[in-house]
Parts: sequence; structure tokens; C-alpha cells
Amino acid sequence: MLRFLTHLSLLLTLFTSLSLCQTLHTSDRYILNSRNQRVRLRCVNWAGHGETNIPEGLHAQPLSHITSWIASNGFNCVRLTYSIDMALNPHEPVYQSFNNAADETGLGKNLTDLFKKAAVKNPWLLVATTRSTYAAVIASLGARGVMVVLDNHNSKAGWCCSTTDGNGWWKEASGYVEANSRNFAVQDWVNGLSAMAKFGKTFPNVVGYSLRNELRAVQGQNNADWYEFVAKGALAVHQADPEGLVVIGGINYALDLGFLREKNFDRQRLGIEKKTVWEFHTYSWSNSQTANCSGYAPILDSAAGFLLESNKPYTGPLILSEFGWAQDGPTQVEQAYYDCLVGWVEEKDVGWAYWALQGSYYTREGRVDYDETFGLLSRDWKDWRNESFVDVLGGLWT
Repeated sequence: MLRFLTHLSLLLTLFTSLSLCQTLHTSDRYILNSRNQRVRLRCVNWAGHGETNIPEGLHAQPLSHITSWIASNGFNCVRLTYSIDMALNPHEPVYQSFNNAADETGLGKNLTDLFKKAAVKNPWLLVATTRSTYAAVIASLGARGVMVVLDNHNSKAGWCCSTTDGNGWWKEASGYVEANSRNFAVQDWVNGLSAMAKFGKTFPNVVGYSLRNELRAVQGQNNADWYEFVAKGALAVHQADPEGLVVIGGINYALDLGFLREKNFDRQRLGIEKKTVWEFHTYSWSNSQTANCSGYAPILDSAAGFLLESNKPYTGPLILSEFGWAQDGPTQVEQAYYDCLVGWVEEKDVGWAYWALQGSYYTREGRVDYDETFGLLSRDWKDWRNESFVDVLGGLWT
């Protein structure tokens, strides 16, 4: 324990001395720093919402290798995902979290052996908790000047997303559907958001909080409930960390914010009118026009791009917080998709977060050390899976 505390203390000291304290706010369609200079988010998603309840990849490389790779390859922020399970049980030892995940998934020794590998690469994990692991990851990113947006990905830890995982829509909303909502209790969610915002507040490089990943109602559930429950989550985050950005996504797997054109979300009432950032997602399968730029751009404009119009009730910064494709060898459809999308993002000048960083998962969908073909990192987390990604994004890096 003493060795771990010493390690974390040194890391936090380095973090404090090297990182830039970022307090961000919004004005019209832009994110600004405390000097009113524009901040463009160039992010990558790093998953931690799986059954083991810690950020992926620590079995493959030392933490410092991963965070150094992120910083040295042009990313200035990480969208770091977590579950409400983790948020409400922060003191669970990492080894116990792996043991529990091994039992829950039926993977047994195959998964617990992966923890042993992680402890070789990162010996401090032997005495770490899930929460202190997040602290170490955030501090290591901060020491390298990388900002963090904490993203609540799900309630029950595991792979996301479907309409049968129980994480899709609030349990207390109208038209309860067990398959889609059984794990998504409102008060647990609010408590988890508050806990993570209080935690994040202690790190200068935690600049914002995404309320929930890919909200998705099914037949019988009412999208109008979005306003009530998003307001509860936004208020919980803002009260816990008034300096943090509040990142809000729409409906239909975060594909759609178009309803805000018809009915505004009252940010002023919540005191977050200078703290709100809108987020949306789009993938090659999101609609039938993703390979046709002339058809795709109007869909993106209608779903989210309109939020960039100045001096509207809904005007605010926008981040494309998930997009991605197979890095091992994109199909022709995927190539057409990213050509169209990169052009649209560059034209609209919005922030972005690629899915995903991780070369593999500790466990996903019943398999150990699951290879993530969308991952920027190779399966061993050593370096690029496909270095041409840099050229594909082109002007988005500036």
C-alpha cells in the first residue's frame, strides 16, 4: 500500500507541476478557456465501463506508455468512460473487481490471469481500488497536458449498447420496458454522476462530464421524458463541480438532437448556459446515406449541425463524441463514410472524439482479451494499428 501511495503521490505532484489548469466555459458555439481563447477538442475514447470497472489496456502496457502515446500523437483530450456500478462502489479493490467479473461472465481463471498480467505491467494495481485506478489514469494524462471528459457510459457495467442491456432509458420514465431500462435507476444515476463530478473536481485536467452515452427509447417509451431526466443529471453534475462542462447527448443512440429545434432545453434555469456542450454520434451504419456526401451532410445538419447557428435558444458548442471504422482494413463503404464525415466536421469546425483508443478489452461479450478492430492501438497496445489514420483526419488536427 505504501508503495502505491508513494507512486500516486509522485504522479500527482508531477501532474500539478506540468499540467495546465483548464477551466472552460462556452460562448455562442465555442468552448473557451479562462483567457477567452478558443479550445478545440481533439479527443480519443478510452473505455473503462466494462465488467472489470477500470480503464482498458493496463494488462498490455504500463500506464505511462499509454498516456504518453496519446499525448505524443496529437490528442489533447480523452473521453474516459465509466459505469454507475463503479461510481457507486469506488473502494472495491481491482483484484476483487476482476474476480467478480470472472464469476459474472463465467470466464474464471482466464480473466483473473489477465489481472496478474496487469499487475506485472502496473504493479501498483495490486493494492489499487477501481477509483484510485481512475485517479492514476487521469493524473498521468494531466501530467502530459491531456484534458479528460468523464463519460457515464452505462449503469450496469458491461459492453454497450443495445435495447436489451437494461441501460438504455430511465427506469422511472413513462412506458417502462424491462429489457431496456431495468438497470437504469434515476437516483442511482444521479448519485453516480454527482460522485464522479466531486471526484473529477479534484483534477485540473478534468474539464467536463458527459451525462449518458447513447440514450435510446423503445416503442412505448416517450422521448419527451428526456427533458426531465437530463435536467436532473445536469443539475447533479453542476452542483458537484460548477467549473466543469456539462456534455449532453440526444436520443436514438445519440444520433439525434433535432428535437431541440422545436422545444428548447432550458439551460439558464439550471445555471449551465455557459457550461453546456452538445454531443452526437454517427457511424457508417447510422443511416443509408453515410456513403453519399450530398445525402449525408443534410442528415448531419438536421440531427446536430443546426446547433451551431448563432444566437438561437439552442446555440452551443458541438462535439462528435463517437465515430469510427475498422482500422485493420476499412471497407469501401467505411472509406466513403469517413471521407464524407471528415469533410463535414472540418467544414463545421466542431470538436471530435474517435472511437476508440483501445486495442483490446479485458473482456467483451463473453471473450477474454477481445481484439478491438476499431482501436487506434494495436492489440498489444504498443503503437498504431493503422498509422494512415493521421492522414485520413487531415485538417481536423489543426
